[in-house]
Amino acid sequence: MFNIKKFLPKKILGRLLFVFFVPLICIQILIVLLFYDRHWEKITTRFANIASNQINLIIYDYENGTDKAISLSRYLNVELSIESSDSFIKLSEISKSFVQKNITNTLKSRVNNSLKVSFSNEKIIIYVPVKNEILKLSFPKKYLVSETPIILFLWIISSSIILSIIAFLFLRIQVRAITRLAKFSEEFSIGKENKRFKPEGAIEIRMAGNAFIKMKNRIKNQINNRSDFLAGISHDLGTVLTRIKLQIELVTKISEIENIKQDVNSMQILLREYLDYSENDRNIDKIKKIKISNFAKKVISQTKKNFHGKKVELFCSPNIIIQQKENNLYRVFSNILNNACKFGDRVLIEILESRKNIQIKIEDNGPGIPSNAKKKIFKPFFKIDSSRNQNYLGSGLGLSIANEIMSGIGGRIEIEKSKIGGSCFIIIFPKY
Repeated sequence: MFNIKKFLPKKILGRLLFVFFVPLICIQILIVLLFYDRHWEKITTRFANIASNQINLIIYDYENGTDKAISLSRYLNVELSIESSDSFIKLSEISKSFVQKNITNTLKSRVNNSLKVSFSNEKIIIYVPVKNEILKLSFPKKYLVSETPIILFLWIISSSIILSIIAFLFLRIQVRAITRLAKFSEEFSIGKENKRFKPEGAIEIRMAGNAFIKMKNRIKNQINNRSDFLAGISHDLGTVLTRIKLQIELVTKISEIENIKQDVNSMQILLREYLDYSENDRNIDKIKKIKISNFAKKVISQTKKNFHGKKVELFCSPNIIIQQKENNLYRVFSNILNNACKFGDRVLIEILESRKNIQIKIEDNGPGIPSNAKKKIFKPFFKIDSSRNQNYLGSGLGLSIANEIMSGIGGRIEIEKSKIGGSCFIIIFPKY
């Protein structure tokens, strides 16, 4: 089977030029053919018919008197002379163009089939045998040939060449932008850092370049977070295991085994948080509509089981509906609510809905967050003050998990000063 793909260009620049040039050339050929057939040929034939009528008039007057024919030819701006028959016999036919053949055939059909036509740069000379003599008639070339189509053809060709050069330069710039993006992607895949890359070209190509830069930054952040995650695991588990070893060496009473059990329990809690963090990217829940007021009450009820004596107040309209993955919403909400309950005795939760987003404000009356720690608080394993938090068990991954989830769905978490003295976390969910 004939496969046309073998003959098509393989590179994008070649394909773009192919798509540009093929229709252009086809349209030009069609225009030239139609113009030649419908206009140029008809105009040329019409000019030849007029010249034939003039020649016939001159021949008629010549047969009635030479002087009368010469007078008429001058009136028609045609040079008339009488040649010998020998010169007519020696006159040879040369190859003619399509226009010249059309003129010759028209003259022969209208005047005399034995006449001969000679074309020069300035004139068209017609030799007509009359009686035993040859009439030599010289017509100005513009009487029989229109030069306007030639100018038109030259204009079409020259304008097409200029436009083709402009199109080639423009397409080359666009292809260069795609090539640079591909090179930048390849360098990133093998670990090379190219800080000079800048999206260029058409809007779509720039969008692709900006999207890749964002993806690159996310991948780098994810790699850094995973590296910090592994380092934190080794540090936290190493600390607990060392403490267990020392306690086993120093144990003398059965009652001291309780301390070892507490450390083992701490290790289990840490491992659970590590698993939650590592499995965050594998969440395959579907987005569904959730009535936020009922959902918040459920999370508050579960949180109060672990924090007795804490006062949690909820302010939310019963009609607010959020479209999110339930597991993601629970992780973000519960992580921040647990932190608020850890460090404060009173927690206020306010849920607001606007045209663009849904905001969940969680405030507490705890010690708050220092301004220099607000940018670091979302990093894995970061703890504001280990001496202040030593009574609270945790790995420092809760806020990091919540922040990663919000970044993945196009939301964010903001921190402000609470109106009741502590910190205020604002969870902003975008509306789909």
